[in-house]
Amino acid sequence: MDASTPIRFGGFVLNRPRGCLEDASGALRFLRPKSYRVLEILCERRGQLVSKDDLVAATWPDVIVSDDSLAHCISEVRQALGPEGAGLLRTVPRRGYLLAAEDTPAATPVPAGRRPGALRATVLAAAVAIAGVGAWWTLPQDVSAPLPAAAADPMAQANALLDARDWRRRDDNERARRLLEAVIAENAGHAEAWASLGLTYWLEVRHLAWSGGRREMARALAAVEHAVVLGGSARSHRLLAEMRLLAPFPEMRAPIDALAAARAAVAIEPTDADNLVVLANVLALTGHPRKAVRAIEQARRLNPAAPDWHRDVAGLCYLLAGEPARAVEELGPLYGAGTFASVRSWPGWLFAASLAHAGRIEEAGALIRSTRDRRPEGTIAAVAQSLDGFADPAGLDMVLDGLRLAGMPG
Repeated sequence: MDASTPIRFGGFVLNRPRGCLEDASGALRFLRPKSYRVLEILCERRGQLVSKDDLVAATWPDVIVSDDSLAHCISEVRQALGPEGAGLLRTVPRRGYLLAAEDTPAATPVPAGRRPGALRATVLAAAVAIAGVGAWWTLPQDVSAPLPAAAADPMAQANALLDARDWRRRDDNERARRLLEAVIAENAGHAEAWASLGLTYWLEVRHLAWSGGRREMARALAAVEHAVVLGGSARSHRLLAEMRLLAPFPEMRAPIDALAAARAAVAIEPTDADNLVVLANVLALTGHPRKAVRAIEQARRLNPAAPDWHRDVAGLCYLLAGEPARAVEELGPLYGAGTFASVRSWPGWLFAASLAHAGRIEEAGALIRSTRDRRPEGTIAAVAQSLDGFADPAGLDMVLDGLRLAGMPG
C-alpha cells in the first residue's frame, strides 16, 4: 500500500499525507506520533491479527520498551476513535490486536441543543451499533444509608441518586439517567455527565436483578469512553478501568486497557485514594500483586479511615501477594459469619481462601459449608466462572486452591 494514500475505515480517515486521523466530519482526532504509528500499522493490516511483538518492532525499531508503552498507545487510539469507533479495534487476549476489516458508518455528532428524547435515541442507537462486537466494588457498600439530599443542580441530583449503587433502587437509576440526558442535551461536551450516564448502564449490568446484557454494556462503554475523549476526570478513567477489567462479556474485556485507564486516573489525581485503590485492584487481577500491595498501602496512608471496598481490595492484594494472614485481617472484620448473607460473594470466596492459606482450615471449611443454602456456586468450577475479573490464571488458581483446602468439591 502506498504510504501517501489515505486509509478509510469505519467512518474515519487516516490521512497519511498530513499524518493525522480525521473523523466523518473532517475534524482532527489527536494522536501522539507513536500512537499514530500503531494505528497506521493496524490500518495497513486491517482484518488481520497483529501481534504485540510486531507492533512494538514496527513502532519502536531498535529500542527496548515495556508492554506499557504499547498499552498506552492502544488506549490513546481507542480514545481518539471514541464511542462511534468503539467496535473497530479488538483486543485478542495474550496475542495482539485486530482492526475491523469492513467499513461501518461513523455516528453523527449530537447537536448541543437537541431535545432530551432525541438525544437518548441517538445515544442508544450508537451503543446498539457497537454492541455487536464484576466490579465488585460497585455493589452497595451500605444499603441502609439514606441518599444525600439532592441539590438544585441536575448533575448533582443525578450523582446523589447514583452514589449508593444500591440494587434495590432501580427507579433512582432511571431518574438519574433522565437527568443526565437532559444535561447532555444542553451541553453535549459535558464529560462528567457522559461518565455518569455510562455508570447508569454499568449498574444495569452489574446488578443481576436488573438483567442488563450486552446492549447495556456497550452503552456503558460508549458513554464512558466518550467522557474520556472529552477530557474527563480521574473518575471517568476509573470507571473505564472498572468496565474494561470486569465486563461479564469476554469480548468486551481488555485488561491492558484497564491498567492504562487506572494509571491515567492516578496520573490525573495522584493524591486521591480511590484512584490508587482501583489501580491496586487492576494490578492484583492482572498478575502484579506486589505492585498492588504498594498501591493499596499508599492509598491507606492517604485515607486511613478507608471505606469497606478499600479493605476488600486490600484483602485481595495481600492474598495474591502471599500474605494470607494479612488478608484475613482485612476481610474478617467485614464479613465473618455473615459473609454470604448478601450479594457480595467475591469477598466471601477471598475470605475463605485466605483463611485456608493461613492455616485456619476448620474455619475456612465452616465458611464454605455455610454457603450451601446461600450461593448457587457449589463447586470449584462454578466459583471460577463467577470470578470472571481475574486476568491472571496464577492468581485465580491461588484462590481456588484455598477453597480446595477448605474442602470445597471440584
